[in-house]
Amino acid sequence: MQENIKLLIELQTIDSIILKERNIIDLMPAKLLSADKSLKESQSLSDKQKQKYDLLEKKKKDKERLIEDIDERVKKLKSRTADIKTNKEYQAHLKEIESAEKERYAIEDETLSIMEELDTINKGLKTEEAALKAEKDKIEIFKKEVEEEIAEAEKKLGEFKIKRTTVVGSMDPETYDDYMVILEACNGLAVVEARDEICQGCYMNIPPQMFVEIKKNEDIIQCQQCRRILYWKEQNDVKD
Repeated sequence: MQENIKLLIELQTIDSIILKERNIIDLMPAKLLSADKSLKESQSLSDKQKQKYDLLEKKKKDKERLIEDIDERVKKLKSRTADIKTNKEYQAHLKEIESAEKERYAIEDETLSIMEELDTINKGLKTEEAALKAEKDKIEIFKKEVEEEIAEAEKKLGEFKIKRTTVVGSMDPETYDDYMVILEACNGLAVVEARDEICQGCYMNIPPQMFVEIKKNEDIIQCQQCRRILYWKEQNDVKD
């Protein structure tokens, strides 16, 4: 096999690994952002329920103060009963007391309704708090895994960049320049195997005579369709 073709195959292998590791590193911030977004949404829903709970708690206290005021008013009304002189005044006085007590009963019913709603929200908040804690713990574990994955990818990236420099230093500069043009144009895949008269880059047929020449691995031959560099590999060959 021609040395330049060997070096091109090796360089493509290295570049594929470098691109893969870069992709891992580039995707991690989005994964972390997605996890944080999910947690923030859950936290926001929980905060809204807490706000609702606080408003209802304030409303309940306001109702309780109203009941206290009514009780005080009824107490004063009842204390004046002995001072009433006529039956007409007495009947009017009773109606005033009855009206105040009805108002209190209505407010008590409202208070009970509020208390029931507070109890329901409180139970829901406890469930949400437990779920939030579990989600936070899960995200913390995920973040550590991501950090480890990034560190591993960066380590591997550094190692293969050194290998790449060595391979490029052994290549013909013109061949390397051509390779880089194809690599950029073909989304990171410039060198591919020709197998069964088919380009493994674009999966288009290779003319028989061209395939014969490719199998010699002597000259740099490009696919007529996608312009990728083609090489032949014996089925029992093992890549380095």
